[in-house]
Amino acid sequence: MKIRQAMLALVVLAVGVTLTSVAAAGPEAAKQRVAIDVAGGQSFVLYPLQAGALKRDSGPSTADPRSGRSFEREGQQVSIYNVSYTLSGKLGSLTIRERNEWVDVSQRNARGFDYRPGVAIGTWKVVSGTGAYAKVVGGGRTAHAGMGKQWFIRLEGYLTVR
Repeated sequence: MKIRQAMLALVVLAVGVTLTSVAAAGPEAAKQRVAIDVAGGQSFVLYPLQAGALKRDSGPSTADPRSGRSFEREGQQVSIYNVSYTLSGKLGSLTIRERNEWVDVSQRNARGFDYRPGVAIGTWKVVSGTGAYAKVVGGGRTAHAGMGKQWFIRLEGYLTVR
């Protein structure tokens, strides 16, 4: 009988320690898959691609591209840019840092512009936020298509509200 009581006491103690550890850790924040479309570097739409804390948002955007450096990779000219975006939506603002690599897709300049059409891929991450984005962390991959004033960016990845 004493052995059973001792075992029961150990089980109760173990459950108590486990519950205390879980309570101290708090709820784990869930990653939420999102997409952000930026048109012409002037406006954005954030789309949740799965349910979570972040909701659809839109508004103006600004881009601050750092001067790029170019080099040749396997015979193709590649230009690397580090860009900081500020997305100012109805729910708050989000600052994102991106690194992308551009390549030309044509030898001819886009009609009416002095540069060639190109595409880029890269990575991005959240630097800071306000409002609903104040405690957001995360990042992902990015793709660009640029041809004169028609310039599109798609950022996809995972964000977490901590």
